[in-house]
Amino acid sequence: MVNHGVAANFKGGDSVQIQETTQRLHQRGHQIAITNNNQPDTNGFDLVHLFNCRDVKSFQKQIESCQKTNVPIVVSPIWVSIPRAFWGSRATFSAIQDAMESGNDAHSALQQLKDRRLILNADDELHQSHGFGKEELFSIPQLRKLINEVNGLLPNSLLEMKACRDDLHWNGNQFNIANYGVNPKIFLDADAQKFKDHTGINTKFIMQAGRIEPAKNQAMLCWALRKTKIPIVLIGSSNNWPAYAEICKEISGDKLTIIDHLPQELLASAYAASAIHILPSWCETCGLVSLEASLNNTQVIGSTFGHELEYLKNDALYVDPADADSVLNAVVQAWEEGPFHPRVMRLKKRVLSDFNWENTTDSTIQLYDSILHKK
Repeated sequence: MVNHGVAANFKGGDSVQIQETTQRLHQRGHQIAITNNNQPDTNGFDLVHLFNCRDVKSFQKQIESCQKTNVPIVVSPIWVSIPRAFWGSRATFSAIQDAMESGNDAHSALQQLKDRRLILNADDELHQSHGFGKEELFSIPQLRKLINEVNGLLPNSLLEMKACRDDLHWNGNQFNIANYGVNPKIFLDADAQKFKDHTGINTKFIMQAGRIEPAKNQAMLCWALRKTKIPIVLIGSSNNWPAYAEICKEISGDKLTIIDHLPQELLASAYAASAIHILPSWCETCGLVSLEASLNNTQVIGSTFGHELEYLKNDALYVDPADADSVLNAVVQAWEEGPFHPRVMRLKKRVLSDFNWENTTDSTIQLYDSILHKK
C-alpha cells in the first residue's frame, strides 16, 4: 500500500482507507506493508496498490519503481477534475477577499462566481470554470499516459470511475468500486459530553471537519453565515495555508472556533455535539467525514461539486460551493429541522448497512485476485 511521500501531512480519507483496509487484509491472512514513499522498494511483492494519482511527479516515480520489478499495479485514483476544482477553490477565495476589501457584500465578483463567469488570474495564467485549455498546466496529458500503464483501478465510487474515463481517458477493463467505510465502534452514537468537556462548548453549533484550505471552502461557509448568530467549529489543520484560516477568523470573529486536530474518539464526540456537519467542498470523492457525522443523528450537508451524490443520495441537503445563498439556505433549513428528521434517520441507517470497511476490503480483494489471476 503506497501513498505519496508527504501524505502524512494531509491525513486525508485515502490514509484512513489504507489503514482500515490493511487491518482487515491482515485479519484475512494477507501480508501487507504500508509506506508513504515516492520511490518504494517493490521487490518481493505480489502486487502494489498506489493511492492518489493527483501528485503527478510522485505518481510517475511510483509507477517507475513498480515497473522495474514488473509487479502489477492497482491504483485508487482519489480523482476529481483538478482544473475545475482549482478554479472553484481559488476563485471563491478571491471573490470573498474582494468583497471584504471593498466592504460590498454584493460585490460583482460573487455574482460572477455563482454564475461561473469569473475569470481567475493565478500564477500568471487565466483560469475559467470549465477548466478546459489548462491540461498542460495541471499535467493532465502526462497523467493520462501514466494511468493507462497500470493494471487496474479501484475508485471509491462509480462517479469517480466515470470521471477517470472522462478526464483521464482511462480505457482499461480491470476495475472495481471500493466505497469508503465507517467504523461504527468509533463513530456510532458517540458521547457528546466528551467534546463539551474538552472544549467548553456547550451550545449547538455547525461544524466542518477537514484541512482548512480553499479546496475545502471554509471561507465560503463563514461568509454565508456572517449575518447569523450560528456558532461555527472548524476541526482541522491550517498548517498548509495559515492565511486562509485568518480570513475565516476575520469574517466570523468570535462565532468561530478552530481546533487543529482531534483524535477519532473526540472527533466522533464533536459530530454528536454538533447540530450540522457541512462540507461545501471543491475536492471530495466521497466526503468521509460526512459519513462519520451521519452516525450521530447529525444533519449532513454536502457539495454539488464532487462525487458525494453517490453516497448521500437524497438523504442529505446539498449546497453549491460557489453560492453563499445556497449555503445559508441549506444551513437554516437543517438547523430548523433538527436531528430526528426522516432524512437524517435514512442516511444513518444506509451508512451502517452499506458503507463499512469489510465491504471495502471485499471489493479490494476481488480486484487483486482478478489481476493476479490474469497475470
